[in-house]
Amino acid sequence: MCRYNKDIDKNVKRKKNAMIFMVMLLLCIVSFIIIFKTDLFTVKYVEVGGNHIVTKDEIINISGIIFGNHIFKENINSIKSNLYRNPYIKTVQVKRKLPNKIIISVVEREEAAAIPFMNEFLIIDEDGMVLRSSRSNTSLDNENLKIIKGFEFSNFMEGAILEVKDKSKLKKALEVARKINENQIVITELDVSDKKDVVVKLTNELICRIGEGNNLNYSLKVLKKILEDLKQKNIIRGVIDMSHEGYPSYRPVE
Repeated sequence: MCRYNKDIDKNVKRKKNAMIFMVMLLLCIVSFIIIFKTDLFTVKYVEVGGNHIVTKDEIINISGIIFGNHIFKENINSIKSNLYRNPYIKTVQVKRKLPNKIIISVVEREEAAAIPFMNEFLIIDEDGMVLRSSRSNTSLDNENLKIIKGFEFSNFMEGAILEVKDKSKLKKALEVARKINENQIVITELDVSDKKDVVVKLTNELICRIGEGNNLNYSLKVLKKILEDLKQKNIIRGVIDMSHEGYPSYRPVE
């Protein structure tokens, strides 16, 4: 009798397991149909965030995302690779938001300096990466964009670090330009032809020599005070010399 009951229990369990298996199989089939055979999971929306320079349409276009394509057929790594081809894209994150949205978050490179080269300007970021080239300085409408001259190089490539002969000179020039921006000093040009005698061109008639550019924070704060004093005295031309130790000096020019 006990053995008979055990056989019944086994049959019940077997049927129960078979039923569970069939239900699971049915759910898998239904899920497969919903996911892959309907348009529920096709890309309908692309959300873009963090961009200020590259437009949303440009980002979507270069991403390679195909609207109407199945969301799982859109390769995240391929989207990232496509976006990194734009020099202005510094970092990018891409994720799917089911059922039909892809979210792109970018951090852009900021324009930091304009480097004269032949008949054009090379626009670089704070790392020295070439973002674009410009045929005329009329397009240099970013007030934080400093014209820096004095580098030796023979060619360039957009999306790559500018390969100058003296890398330390480029690093120092970008540091000076950044500190000038932080101190809100308006200049027209920075000349690093002689890295031991960096020249800041404040206007066409007023320049400042800062030597090797050491102790920049202090020097630029002093320079701001000097400029305020010269403005009060209505002095608009001359040379401010901060290249030596001790107090800075000013000398007029004819």
